[in-house]
Order: sequence, then C-alpha cells, then structure tokens
Amino acid sequence: MVRPIQSFTSIAVLLASFCACDKPGVTEQQKESNANEQAANTRNEAIQQMESAQAKADKEKAAAQLDFEKSREDYRHMRRQDLSDLDKKIVDLQTEARTASGQTKMNLQQRLPAIQARRDAFVRHLQELDTATPAAWDQAKANLDKEWSDLKDQLEKAK
Repeated sequence: MVRPIQSFTSIAVLLASFCACDKPGVTEQQKESNANEQAANTRNEAIQQMESAQAKADKEKAAAQLDFEKSREDYRHMRRQDLSDLDKKIVDLQTEARTASGQTKMNLQQRLPAIQARRDAFVRHLQELDTATPAAWDQAKANLDKEWSDLKDQLEKAK
C-alpha cells in the first residue's frame, strides 16, 4: 500500500508543479502587453494635453487679435475726428487769408501751403495704420502722434 500512495503522491507533486509553472514566455508577453498599453495611454494623454494647450493658445491669440483691432479702430476714429476739426480750422485760416490784408495776409498765404502739405502727409500716414502689424503698431502710432502734435503746433503758429 505504500507503493500506490507513493506513486499517487509523486504524480500529484508532478502534476502540481506542472500546473504551477507558467508556460514559457506567457509572463513576459503579459508584461510587454501591459507596457504597450501604458505607453498608449501615456501617448493619448500627451496628445490630449497638447490639443488642449493648442486650443487655449488659439483662443488667447484670437482674443489678442480682436483687442488689437478694436484699439486700432478706436485710435483711427479719434484721429479722424481730430482731422475733421483740423480741416475746419484750415478752412477758417484760408477764409481769413482771403479777407485779411497786409502782413497778416502774407503770413497766412506763406504758411497755409506748408500746413496743407503736412496735413496731407498726416492723412497718408493715418491710412498706413490700416496695414500696420501689431509688432509695428506702437512705433507707427507714436510717429503719428508726433506728426499730429507738430501739425497742431504749426496751425496754432499760423494764426
């Protein structure tokens, strides 16, 4: 009876060891599969983050462009109103030059062409603001502000 028990035990041990052992390569295959899945998940998360960041950047860029366009339009509108006021003053000076006499008439007639030329240059530069890039805007605006100031001064001196 010892013999059958011993045989049975040997078979049981052999069977248990056979079942307990994984087939060769299965564990490595599972590890590789898990690693591939992790890599795919990480890649997908990175792509989602990148797309989200790009969408945010596009939104911020559009908002900045809109703000710039509004600022440009507000400035041009203000300068066009100033130009309209200036034109009225020039017309007044031209009228005064026609009706004045002596030294006043001669001074106005000498100064009006320079004022008109400077006004025309100002208008050209004002129109150039339509195509000024955001990078060049500050400099173009500063130049136009200086031109405007000089033009006003010249007009005031003509009176």
